[in-house]
Amino acid sequence: MSNEVQNEKAKFSLGGATLYGINAVIGSGIFLLPKKIYQDLGPASIAAMVFDAILVLMLAVCFAEVAGYFNKNGGAFQYAKAAFGDFVGFNVGFLGWVVTVTAWSAMAAGFAKLFIVTFPAFEGQNLLLSISLIVLLSLMNIAGLKTSKMFTLSMTIIKLIPIIGFAICTLFFIGHGIDKGDFTPFLQLAPGKSLFDGVSATALIVFYAFIGFESMPIVAGEMRNPEKNVPKAILGSISIVSVLYILIIAGAIAMLGNDIMNTNAPVQDAFAMMIGPAGRWIVAIGALVSITGLNVGESIMVPRYGAAIAEEGLLPSFIARKTANGAPIAAILISGGCACLFLLTGSFEQLATLSVVFRFIQYIPTAVAVVVLRKKDMGIKPVFRVPFGPVIPIIATIVSLLMIWGDTPKNFLYGGIGILVASVCYFLFGKKRV
Repeated sequence: MSNEVQNEKAKFSLGGATLYGINAVIGSGIFLLPKKIYQDLGPASIAAMVFDAILVLMLAVCFAEVAGYFNKNGGAFQYAKAAFGDFVGFNVGFLGWVVTVTAWSAMAAGFAKLFIVTFPAFEGQNLLLSISLIVLLSLMNIAGLKTSKMFTLSMTIIKLIPIIGFAICTLFFIGHGIDKGDFTPFLQLAPGKSLFDGVSATALIVFYAFIGFESMPIVAGEMRNPEKNVPKAILGSISIVSVLYILIIAGAIAMLGNDIMNTNAPVQDAFAMMIGPAGRWIVAIGALVSITGLNVGESIMVPRYGAAIAEEGLLPSFIARKTANGAPIAAILISGGCACLFLLTGSFEQLATLSVVFRFIQYIPTAVAVVVLRKKDMGIKPVFRVPFGPVIPIIATIVSLLMIWGDTPKNFLYGGIGILVASVCYFLFGKKRV
């Protein structure tokens, strides 16, 4: 069997791509999410989540349409490059790669923290655990996508077991919460907060919980029939995650009520009340598996982002070099090495916070690209098309800008600095290669 045929079989099917998308979105935060979003609105946070899920879907459908024009890695980088040219494409791609590397380092640090919480005997070994994880996953990635793919899908299925179990139990216990009065009054504003403040703060937290859906188009080249499967996988994974999120928050409120504010492990405590002490342990293991799966997904996506930019001639060509089994070895080594360096600096948490701002530099050009690419002859008609003409892309763009401003207006300054640095890099070496 030729390497080409083997590599094709190693790629994600539609089902595998959907699981990859679910894995990319659902992280350890889901197990702490109910307390964070409950604090400003009370039970009305469920309505805020429904509303926010709709907004996230607006961004997701923009990705779904433009993904249908491409069958290669790169995601938002490829869309921006095709719609606006090399300069904008390079900025989106370069900042996207930096963001994903810093996010990966933060996730590796989060893995170490959760591991030590679950197994206290490893106290003080945070850095060793984090770096070891990055090195191990990088080696798996070099070994080939088949190994990483199997591990990713396995981790996703395992971590979904407690999440789906909790969601199903919610259907049986939500009536119990209603009878107890845990959902009344429905709107419970935090002291000193207006309705606008509460909705804004809750929407921002929920939006962060959905971050990750954009990673699927980045690895489009690792999926079978990507023009058809990537859009379907994006919409399918976001829809499934939205339902699970809503049920988990509703279940936590139904079991704990206002006591949700008095615990640091709301889902664990709620599940223990549903099925007994085993529920707390099941969720704890699920949280650890969840963030492990996120790290596996990042180890696949991050290097391929850098390699995609190099394949387009906007970074040195050696970064795109691949092994016989299709692994971008130079990009893997660079990405893993930089992630370890971020861990060594000790500033990864601050960098991860700023990385959220730069993620919108992926979202906004992609939303606008929907309108631009429709007017260009791309040589292919996307399988999925965003309805209502330019309305949804425009709303998605406005929502993204509001999210940036809602966190802190300083984010526009940070974003401007990032664009300036990326622009300098473009004129230093990217432009010379065009």
